[in-house]
Amino acid sequence: MSHIQYLDELVKEYLLFRGFSQTLRSLDNELKIDKDKGFRVDRLVDQVVSHIQTYDLVGLRELWGHLDRRIFAHLPHTLLPCVRKLETSILRLYVVNTIQTNKPDKLVEFFEKTAQELQSQAEWREWFILPYLKGVEENSSFAMYFTRQWQDTLLVSLHNFFAVVFQSIELPTLASYRDEASKIARLQEDNELLRARLSALTTSDQPSLEHLVVPDPPPPSHLMDDFYNIAQEAPSSESQLKSLKTILFGLGGGLPTSPILGRRAAGGAASASPQPSPSAAQAPSSNNIGGTSVFTHSVARRTSSQAPAEEKKRTRSSSVASMPSRNSGEHIPVKRLVQASASTTRQSRSPTKIRPQEEPSSTAKVDVASDKASFLLLGQEEYPEHRAVVTHAVFNPSGTLVASADTDGVVKLWSPSPSPKTQSGVVVKSAVTALEWLPRGERFLLLATKAASLRLYDSRDKKTVWETGPDSCPVLRDQRIMGVRVSPGEGSAVISVAPRVRPQGTSTPPAPPSLHTIDMKSLKIESSYRLDGGVVNGCIMNHNGGLLVCGCNDGSVRIIDLRCPDVIASWPAHQGEVFTVRLSPQENNIYTIGSDNRFACWSMAQTGARVMDHVLHDRAAGPFLVGVGSGGTGRSVLLRPYGPLFALHQDGEHVLTCSPSGPIVYKVCENGLEQVLQVGGHKSPVVTVDWCNALQCGTSVAAALDGSVTVATLMRQ
Repeated sequence: MSHIQYLDELVKEYLLFRGFSQTLRSLDNELKIDKDKGFRVDRLVDQVVSHIQTYDLVGLRELWGHLDRRIFAHLPHTLLPCVRKLETSILRLYVVNTIQTNKPDKLVEFFEKTAQELQSQAEWREWFILPYLKGVEENSSFAMYFTRQWQDTLLVSLHNFFAVVFQSIELPTLASYRDEASKIARLQEDNELLRARLSALTTSDQPSLEHLVVPDPPPPSHLMDDFYNIAQEAPSSESQLKSLKTILFGLGGGLPTSPILGRRAAGGAASASPQPSPSAAQAPSSNNIGGTSVFTHSVARRTSSQAPAEEKKRTRSSSVASMPSRNSGEHIPVKRLVQASASTTRQSRSPTKIRPQEEPSSTAKVDVASDKASFLLLGQEEYPEHRAVVTHAVFNPSGTLVASADTDGVVKLWSPSPSPKTQSGVVVKSAVTALEWLPRGERFLLLATKAASLRLYDSRDKKTVWETGPDSCPVLRDQRIMGVRVSPGEGSAVISVAPRVRPQGTSTPPAPPSLHTIDMKSLKIESSYRLDGGVVNGCIMNHNGGLLVCGCNDGSVRIIDLRCPDVIASWPAHQGEVFTVRLSPQENNIYTIGSDNRFACWSMAQTGARVMDHVLHDRAAGPFLVGVGSGGTGRSVLLRPYGPLFALHQDGEHVLTCSPSGPIVYKVCENGLEQVLQVGGHKSPVVTVDWCNALQCGTSVAAALDGSVTVATLMRQ
């Protein structure tokens, strides 16, 4: 992906030409702290090694966490165990380096900072004895990790893994110019060849079919290491890109060991079996001294030995698949700063192209076995600690803790496995309207209430770090907090507020709905932005925190540039309020759900262009009615949903929604949404859901009006 750096220079040249000096400076500053290192594999591996050699454990874990969220989370779920094993090997290399360089203080510091996370992992249980063990290099359980062969093999595997993953990720339209140019050049060469053959046929005295015979393809090249050629440069054709994806899905599939990295020294042990067991397909372990890692199985390079007819057929099919199509949904823009002309409109880079679909029957049965990517319900347990309506139930980034809150102001922090167990809790004065874990770690929880109080809670020390409210923050007076979103860097948070219901006869007019950016350390308001006629019910930030996508109570979706701040795009999305908004994993689409019980998908590039619109099952987005009072005076009160009404799977193709009897999993198909699993488990309507993808088996949590919370373990077939 060396062309990414060239593309950066082109963008800089364009910004300089347009006179966007501030944007150019911002781009230069962000490039200096770019954790992806411009997708340069060598620089990224050097950064990992640098963190290990300088004993920068925090920097190492932050770098890996960034790659995990931005890149590894988009890999197929079958490769997630491989990613975790590679992470384990890198941390072990850090431990080995502290011992080899005689830094016992750094070794003790490592286990102190990671003990809570690693003590539950079986592969680390023996390693906690290292600070007290003499002669570690000679111990049979750890001797392999101190060999140069194991360390070099790990770094080569890391380099090759990054190379393959970077070549397989989906690029934005601007970055795919190289593939498009290569494809056009290839088609032009084919056209010239066909013209030459046609000319030869028309001018020859004795035309025959021999002129149409394609020369025999070159013989297949010899088997090489999986990633030898791939790590050198980006693929230049669509067929090579498909080959990379085939390699990703075929890792560990019973192929012979690599002739390069699997080479043993003379007089070594016997060669590996041609059909390795699954346990062998992992990063270097104590059971395979000197062996290869999970990413060094050999594969045969793809050859061009297919018949000409098959080649033409594949070319035609790929050309048809890449043709743009018109969006079927109607779009009436409210505010657009950039309008794309009809001749240059592109279809958004969506994983699937879907069309509107009529409302499905609630009694229709789903054939789960017919779906290749359907889910199985492995188990379900209930967390019975809430007595009021649960407004939120969210996983921390690693999935080890769940934070749940209710309308009584009770917040519980509990572990979902092996069985739900309360770890800590806090009680606030009002109903919880926003609940969010800080994205970088698994420790701090930010919660907001209907009484406009904001609190940061430390789940490890089980105490409140800071708290602010109307008394200390004037902009929160006579307001209620509707939602909170923390920036990826955790330096600031965006708060959506709306005026509280004021008694009749009050002369002072209420403050209008607005967004405030608050500094997380000084608790001072950095900026404020007032919306014209809309309250932000829910919002989501992009990966760098520059853009905020908002769903508003007037049925519109707004995209706000937080650096100005200003609304750069706005369009009507639903008939009624927009409750929940989410970005796709690639951040090319926006998913919304509204009070009209519709689930919609919008293009992020062509703001306001509808990709999909689907009528969900009954009461997927309310109305939610809660009974109050007792005896004959009881009445029903309409409850506004504060927590997310749907959650996306990491593949971006499955959606978990609420329903009157428990969560429902949908698959995004070409013709809309297709129900693949009804999880169930509730007697009362579910009002909020969340889906954790950090673990190998996807774990979901759902909370209902009666205060019941269930945890379900879902596995893809």
